[in-house]
Amino acid sequence: MAANYWSSSQSKYWTFTPSKLSDIRDDLQRQHPKVYEQHPYPDRRHLMIFLRDRLLQLAKRLQFRQQCIATALVYLHRYFITTPMQNVNLYLLTATAFYLASKTEESPHHIRLVAAEARQSWPEFMPGDVARLGEMEFCLISEMRSQLIVWHPYRSLISLKENQDLKLSNDELGLAWSIINDSYMTDLPLTCAPHTIAVIAMFLAVVFLPTAKAAGTLRPLGHDTISNPDNGPFSSLVGRQNISNSFSSVLGNLQMSNHAAAAQNNANYNGKAPAPPPQPFDKEKAIAAAKESEKMQNMIKFLVESGIDLERMIEATQEMIGLYDAWENYSEKSVKDSIARCLKSRGLDS
Repeated sequence: MAANYWSSSQSKYWTFTPSKLSDIRDDLQRQHPKVYEQHPYPDRRHLMIFLRDRLLQLAKRLQFRQQCIATALVYLHRYFITTPMQNVNLYLLTATAFYLASKTEESPHHIRLVAAEARQSWPEFMPGDVARLGEMEFCLISEMRSQLIVWHPYRSLISLKENQDLKLSNDELGLAWSIINDSYMTDLPLTCAPHTIAVIAMFLAVVFLPTAKAAGTLRPLGHDTISNPDNGPFSSLVGRQNISNSFSSVLGNLQMSNHAAAAQNNANYNGKAPAPPPQPFDKEKAIAAAKESEKMQNMIKFLVESGIDLERMIEATQEMIGLYDAWENYSEKSVKDSIARCLKSRGLDS
C-alpha cells in the first residue's frame, strides 16, 4: 500500500479528468453500439443508487465495515470503465464486489456464505454455482489490474474536524459523512482526490445544517464512528427534507470563495491589498447571509488559503447537487425492470 494518496495506484491510474472519463465512456459505447442501442439503461446515477441498495441488502445480515460498501462501489465504477453494464450480470457483479471488498478491507466472509446470501436475496438472478462468483472475482481483479487498495475521504474529513479554525460540530460532521457516502453514486471517486471530496462534503454540510435542524432530520455520528471510520452505518442525506432549497446558495458561496482566492493571488502578485470580491451572478441574498455567518467566513478563509482547485470544487459540488436532483426522480422498480429485461434477453440471468 502506498504511503500517501499521491503515490498510490488510485491517483496514478484510476483518477481522471471529467473530460477524459467522458471520452473513455464514449469510446466504450462506440465499441459496443448494438448493446447500448438494444438495451438502453436508465441514468447512470440511478443505476449506482440501485446497486448501492443491493450491496446494503446483501450486507444486512453479514457483519461488515462501512468502508466495505464504499470500496465495493469504487470497484463497480472501475469495472464499468472497461465493460458495458449490459454485458454483465449486475447482481453477480455486486455480490462479487462485496466479497472482494470485504477481503480488501480486512473483514472477510467465506465465499459460500456470500453466495448463499446473494442467492437468497435475488434468487431469480443469482446463479446457484459458487464457482461463478469465484470466476467473477478473477474477472474483476483482472479488469482492475490487481490494484485493489482504495483511498477514501473519511479520514480526511476527520482531519478537517480537528482543524480548530473551522470549528466543525458533530452535527456537521455527521451530515458531511452522509454526503461522502452519497458521493459514491457519482463520478467523484474517479475524478477527485479523497481530500477534495471531504472538503466538498464539509462545505455542503455547513450549508445544509440549518435546514436539517429545522426539519429535525439530524442523525449525529456516535463517538465510536468519529474515532474509527470503519464503524457506523452507511447513511445517506437522501430522505431529509428540503435538500434542493438548502443547496440553492452553495454555488454562489463557492464562487465568492473563488473571487476571494483570485483577489488574494492578485494582491500577492502586485503587493497590494486584496480588492473586495465582486457580487456573483444572482445569489446576492445568499452571499449577504454568508458574509454575516462566522462559520461561512471561516470556511471561505480555509478554502482560499488551502490552495484547493476551486473551479474543480465548484464543478464537483454541482455534480453532488445534481445527484440529489436526480435522486428525487429515482424509481427502483423502473431500474430493476430495465436490468431484468436485459439479463433475460442476453441470457445473463443464470
